[in-house]
Amino acid sequence: MAEQSGTGASGLGRGLAVGAAFFGGVALLGALLGPLWWWLAPRPEVVVLPDGGVFTGASETVFAGEGYFVLITALAGLVTGYATYMLQFSLARRRFQDLRLVGLVAGALGSVAASLLVWRIGVALDGPARELVLAAETGDTVIAALQLQATAFLVAWPFVHILQYGLLDAFSLLRGDQPGVPEPVRADRHPDAEWTPGAQAPNSEDPNPRAQASGTPVNGAPAPHASAPHAPSPHDTTAAPAPEGQGPPMAAEGDRSGPEGPRS
Repeated sequence: MAEQSGTGASGLGRGLAVGAAFFGGVALLGALLGPLWWWLAPRPEVVVLPDGGVFTGASETVFAGEGYFVLITALAGLVTGYATYMLQFSLARRRFQDLRLVGLVAGALGSVAASLLVWRIGVALDGPARELVLAAETGDTVIAALQLQATAFLVAWPFVHILQYGLLDAFSLLRGDQPGVPEPVRADRHPDAEWTPGAQAPNSEDPNPRAQASGTPVNGAPAPHASAPHAPSPHDTTAAPAPEGQGPPMAAEGDRSGPEGPRS
């Protein structure tokens, strides 16, 4: 059974714990991928120069090591972005607590740390090859040590991680399935105010729609459709038939109901 999350210190502590777990898990993956990069990346052959430097040339092997770094970290960003979002989704559903921001920030920081760990661990594992280059004589051809000259590639993991996380959150928003996010309050009609065909629909101009629909007086005035005796109009020219035994009614002086107008 899902638990209702508390507010205040309890919710904050739970969010910090989840964030620390996300950060540690993503950073640990970076530490594991450092040896993988060191093992897969090819090394070019270089020529040692008199000043202690090396000549790498323009072969594709020179850039293959950095290409493997980008490929490994980008795939890792896809995996961590998906895993982080799905984990916070599951936790938010169980605890009824919105953890999207926690997962985004902790995962992004963890991916930055993981990318740095892949770089530093891979380079450190190739330390013996670097010592061989330093000990070589001028003009010797040796295998170069692993290195990452374009440090801008370090943003590949965080960028892909955030992009994957954002796409999943956008898809969840379109579906309307975001656990832990309070639903908007819907203003439902009062259950007593039922509308039936033929009755006047309630609106803002009618303060008491039920009274008008039933024909009861509102503010002392009868409803428009209530049954009431029809008062004769002052301009009604149709005279009522005279009772039996009486003559026709005489028009009063000043009466304009006749066709010839008022009598003089």
